[in-house]
Amino acid sequence: MSALSLDAICVALDLAPHAVQAFDPEHPTFDAQRPLLVLPPQFEAARPEVRRRYAASKSARVVRGGTVEACAVAALPLDAEAWLLPALAPEEDLRALAGLRGVMERLFAPDGCPWDREQTPESLRRYLLEETYELVDAIDRGDSDGMREELGDVLAHMFMQTALAQQAGTFSLEDVLEYATAKFVRRHPHVFGEEEAGSMEALLDRWETIKRAERAAKGESEDAPVEGALDSIPLAAPALVRTQSLIGRAGTGGLAPSSTPPTEAARAALDAGDVGALLFAAVRLARERDVDAEEALRLTSERFASAFRALETVSRASDAEVAAQDAGTHAAVWDAVAGGRESAQ
Repeated sequence: MSALSLDAICVALDLAPHAVQAFDPEHPTFDAQRPLLVLPPQFEAARPEVRRRYAASKSARVVRGGTVEACAVAALPLDAEAWLLPALAPEEDLRALAGLRGVMERLFAPDGCPWDREQTPESLRRYLLEETYELVDAIDRGDSDGMREELGDVLAHMFMQTALAQQAGTFSLEDVLEYATAKFVRRHPHVFGEEEAGSMEALLDRWETIKRAERAAKGESEDAPVEGALDSIPLAAPALVRTQSLIGRAGTGGLAPSSTPPTEAARAALDAGDVGALLFAAVRLARERDVDAEEALRLTSERFASAFRALETVSRASDAEVAAQDAGTHAAVWDAVAGGRESAQ
């Protein structure tokens, strides 16, 4: 079979050369929302990626013997002069960020989903928190399938928020990408520049220098900083996480350590019946012992939950109510919270 010239292929397929992209084995990433032209030298390299990105039944066009034929992606012939894969709609482009972006922009468009059109950044906040906690839960379980799904849900929320912002004219996805990419490149000159990383202490000092330069570039004076030491700690953070960060940042900001040890503060709070002060003292103790307070409480709560579920299982097996079990069995559930005491010290 004699090879057709690229011009002849474009004429056969009625293509304007600028309207398509050509598959490049050296850079196999392509935009499936534009037509893709594949020539014989790239058939073998392109076929696996084409089959990942297009449904097997998707109709493509091929040039064979100078004639254009329709052909399903699953049966693309190797004896053709060219394959032309059609542009996919966003909802068909399942393996690309551009596909998810297009889906979200379509959902939030004036003729999109009625529910989505009613949403605001504030109304979506609680769903984003739920998805984030579900992702953390999957990470804690070591559930890779769950992580894949929950990362997809969190990523979808990123596109929801940027779709809303783009509609409002406040910022675009490209603005977000520009900020994030520039920030991480700027803060890692030992990776993307000529600097040496050095020790961890030197690296942390360098990051502080970079942050000061960033603030100066924004017009924030070092003599009169816009932010206090605590201002960047998010109000929406879980209470234990926020409290532990507040204590640490206050110390970094110059606050002297308390003269009252956290254990004494906890006893005083107990005597006073001040639950908030008791919890605050517990977080101080966690910081003093280099323990993550949020993680410590999570693990302890899970020991309690596991013991209670075991009690439920025993009760179901004996066809009895949980309340009907003996006092020792009930006490064991409460005693389970002390199971990790030694490891936490």
